[in-house]
Formats: sequence, structure tokens, C-alpha cells
Amino acid sequence: MNHDNDMKNRIPEKLHGGMYIFTTEGDRNILYADPNVIHLFECDDFADLLNYLGNNPSKALHPEDFAQAKSTISASSADRNYRHTYLKYRILTKNGKIRYTESFGHRVISDDGKSYYYVITTEITEDEFYKEYSDSFVNVQINSMNRKIDNLTGLMNISAFNDDINTDAFDVKNHICSVAVFNIINLHKINRDKGRSEGDNQIRLLVRAILTNMPHDCLIYRGYNAEIVVVCPDLNEQDMNKHIKKVIKSSNEAVFYGVASTTDSFVHADIPPENVSVQDVLNEAELDLNIKKMLTNESSRSESLSSLVRALEQVDQDTEEHVKRTRKMGIALGKRLGLSDTQMSALELLCLLHDIGKIAVPLDILNKPGKLTDAEWEALRSHPVKGYQIALAAKELRPIAACIKYHHERWDGRGYPSQLKGEEIPVLSRIISIVDAYDAMVNDRCYRRALSPQVAMQEIKDNAGTQFDPQIAEIFLQLLSDKPKLMRGKKTGGDELRVFEETTEHPAATGNTRPVVYCEYRLDVNNIIIEVDELFENITGYAPDEVIGKMSQFDLIPEEDRADYRIQVGNQLSKTDTAFLRHRIMRKDGTVIDVVCHGTRQFESATRSFMSTIQIYED
Repeated sequence: MNHDNDMKNRIPEKLHGGMYIFTTEGDRNILYADPNVIHLFECDDFADLLNYLGNNPSKALHPEDFAQAKSTISASSADRNYRHTYLKYRILTKNGKIRYTESFGHRVISDDGKSYYYVITTEITEDEFYKEYSDSFVNVQINSMNRKIDNLTGLMNISAFNDDINTDAFDVKNHICSVAVFNIINLHKINRDKGRSEGDNQIRLLVRAILTNMPHDCLIYRGYNAEIVVVCPDLNEQDMNKHIKKVIKSSNEAVFYGVASTTDSFVHADIPPENVSVQDVLNEAELDLNIKKMLTNESSRSESLSSLVRALEQVDQDTEEHVKRTRKMGIALGKRLGLSDTQMSALELLCLLHDIGKIAVPLDILNKPGKLTDAEWEALRSHPVKGYQIALAAKELRPIAACIKYHHERWDGRGYPSQLKGEEIPVLSRIISIVDAYDAMVNDRCYRRALSPQVAMQEIKDNAGTQFDPQIAEIFLQLLSDKPKLMRGKKTGGDELRVFEETTEHPAATGNTRPVVYCEYRLDVNNIIIEVDELFENITGYAPDEVIGKMSQFDLIPEEDRADYRIQVGNQLSKTDTAFLRHRIMRKDGTVIDVVCHGTRQFESATRSFMSTIQIYED
């Protein structure tokens, strides 16, 4: 073969288009593509093109053009006399770029009866694309369509979504419909560190992943704040999640998502199933997305949640471990109950913040080891309402505000604050009520020792139908039996409660026992003594008016011991809010005695600062 003639017969390279061959029959659809077509799709070679298109050229079609292109090709395939096809459509390249194309296809019937399409496709300008765009190709006018297209992604924008709500396509009464909302994690950091052009490119790549992995009959929109909204008719949440996982797996950057369906029980509103609209489902999916952002450390929205949890930890020493355990049990129980994706996210948030109202309860009540007075009980029982008020003040927490308020209601209507009964209580409140009660029973608290898991489970069983939702209680107990690791407390004690009584003086006994001599005092954030009890003077020799506001706790330590004392206390408080050690103190008269010291650092909600409670026992 003459080499020169061979070169002359090649298709010229670097044209704005070329030819490819495909068939709708058999396993392999794309049979040939010349270098110009490969270049048009921004692929490296033919294998790269097949990998991108998944052996199906329609995979790269813009979602708004897909239905018409598919309809035209189907009509051509069905009519043996229909040999030629002319189409204008947009494609998305491998790198997410939108290109406008004009294609002419010719169908050839092989000897074995199969249809093959020879397609010449050419890139055209946007103006050329819209100039002769036939109304038979789309159902809207071109001027109107231009206003509904997002320039970055080529998707319909939120304005188009709002218009489509009133069309038959969005009539979901008596139909299943699911909505997913996608967003790139830390897109603001990508824009800041690599430039907005890179951020825009990542959005386009996310759109490509969505187009590739979502069903072709889905409607896709560019929403607010770089969100991509996907509406899938006739798809339930479970099936929707299968497609979402594929999108996340094929995405270049980490992706947030929220999902909801018309079949879900909504968290944000009590809407009868017959009145649910696509807008309601979108609102629920947006809620799911926003909660996940709060729960993810990689999002800036998590900072506000972390601040609230830290504030709660300062007033309640048990909070940090307690919320970890309830979160783990709550998620496991929610899955057993078949909660929707949004309900699961809200439950996880509720596990963290159900006791947030405690930051408004005085510290001496929260950490009192003895029996509470009626007034103190009333103050403690106010924390669900206070938590409700705190949640209402934060937009992101409003959907779980009612769940916080009612998490101490009882199934029999004898709970607080509103005496709700049975299913009047929100389902998430009923769940956290059981999880919270169990965790409290199997872990030591300041007012009593932990119960064994077996005793705590029996308590849940005995109170099912009175305090707890009986169905949820049964499923929870089965969960603990199936997963023994969940049932353990961090510090499980004996079966008996530890009851603290007020200290009373007893006459000295004749045996080897004697009363313990101790006193208690309090320090402010600067370690200045701000309060002492009536026994302080007996041990130290100092009257209250001689020390309150005038002396530091270090003034009680012999000078030669102070450096070591500071080091020991600092080491212990760097790991926990409790210090326990043996040391010496110097009395007012100059004598030195040995004591055992127990100190607790706490956050005082009234003064919004740290304080410490110190107990010293004469050794």
C-alpha cells in the first residue's frame, strides 16, 4: 500500500467533530470513533472514551436533551424505513465541559438484520445551537429556556424547578418520588486554596458523576449554594440510596448528600401523606443535608454544634462519654426501626443535644450527690423546656426542638413537661428516652452507683408500656441481646443503688472506728477561695471572713510544697476535671497536718466561668 495515499485518506485531525459508529443491539454499542470524536469528548484514546461513556454514547447527553434524543433514536429503530436522523444536543465531556453539537445519523441494516448508525457529529456555537432550535425538540420557548439554564453546569436552575412544581411531572399524589441534594465538602476551601475555577470544575465533575449514575428519567437542577438537586419519580429512598452510593464512589471530591422520599415520615413538619409535595420532599432532603454538615467535622457548620456540646460538657461531667454511648446505641436502634435517612440524621443530632437545656440549670443541682429538694427537682425538670428554647433560637436545630422538649414524656402520659401520651410523643423522643435511660442505669452517676446490664434491661422490660414505647423497647432489648458490646457501661458496678444521705454527727465509738474529719470550700477561676463550709475553721483555723475573697488555695500549702502541688494538680487536671492527691496544709497557727484532697473543676452557668469544689479530709 502506498504510504502517501494512506495518509491522504485519513480523516483530518483537529476538526471540531468527526464520525463514530454505534448500534443499539448487543453488548458492545460503540464500535468505532475517530480521533476527532475522542478529542470532542476530551478523552485520551478509544479505550478512555469507552470507559467514560460506559459503551453507550447517550451517557454523555445533557439531561435536558436526553429524552428527546432517546425518543428520536427509538423512533428510528422502530421504523425500518426511517433511515436518517438529525439532532442538536449538548454533551458533557469527560472533564465536565458542556459542548453544543449538531449530528447527522444514517442507519444501515446488516445482513443479519442488525441496525448500525453512522453518525457525523460537529461542535457548534451556543448561538448556532439555539438559533434554529425547533420547538418540536423541546416543550418550552428558547427565550424562556435560556433563563432557566445554569451557565456553569448546563443544568436547569432553581427557577426552572420552581416552575416545574406546578406541572404534571411534579404531581406526586399517590406516586413515589425521591429527592437527593448533593454538595461538595469544603468547596469554599477549594475555591480559596486552588481558585474558583477549580471549584467550578469540581462542581461540573460532580454533575458528570450524577448524570452517569442516576436513572435517566431523573430531573436534575442546579440549586442554591452550589447544590445539585435530583428528583427521581417512581423511586423509593432505598433504591435512591443505591444510586447515591455510586455517585459518591465515582466523585473526585468528598460529597455531602441529603435524601428524602414521599414515603418517609418527615422530621421537619407533620404533613399527611396525601398532601406531600415535591417541595416538601426537597425541604426534607435539605434538612438531611444540613444536619449531616453539622455532624461532620470537615464542615464549618460543625463548629456551632461542637460549641454547644462543649458547653454541656462543662456543666455535666458525664456528657462526653454519655453522648458517645447514646449516639452509638441510637444509630443502631434507628436502623433496626427502619428510620428514614433524615430521621437517622436528626436522631444522631438529638443524641448529642437532648440534654442541652442542662446548661441553664445551676451546677450545684446538677452535681448534687444527695437527695434533691422539691424546688431543686423543679429546676432540674425544666431542662427539656430550656433545651427546646435553645434549639428554637438556632435555625439548624429547630427541627429537633420538639424532640428535645418531649424526651422525658412517658408512654402512659405521666411524664413531663406536657404529659403527652403514646404516639402523641415524637418517635425520636421515644427512642432517645429508652437509650438515655438505659445508659444512665449502667453507668455511675453522682447520685448512685451503676446497675448491671441485666438489671437495667429488666427495668426497661418492666417499664415497657408505662414509661417506654413497648414496641421500641422490645426491639431495643433484642438489639442489646444481638450486640452485647452495646449493653456494657463504661463503669458497671453492683446491683445496689448508692444512696447519699446528709452527714450527721455520731458519738465516738469504742472500737477501732472514728468519724472522718473533713471540710469543703470553693474556688473561683483564679483559685481564690470564694466559699467555705462551717467545718473549714475547725480544720484550718481560719474564719470565713479571713479567707473568702482574700486567700488563694495555695496559701494553705506550705511554701516548700507549693511547686510540687501545682505540678501534681496540673497533671491531673490536664487529663480530667477531677484531681485526687495526698498533701500537707498549714493551719493558721503554723502547725502542719496531712490531708487527703479531692477537687472537681466545673463550669458555672450563672457566672459563665470555671470554679472548683475542694474537699479535704484529715489523714
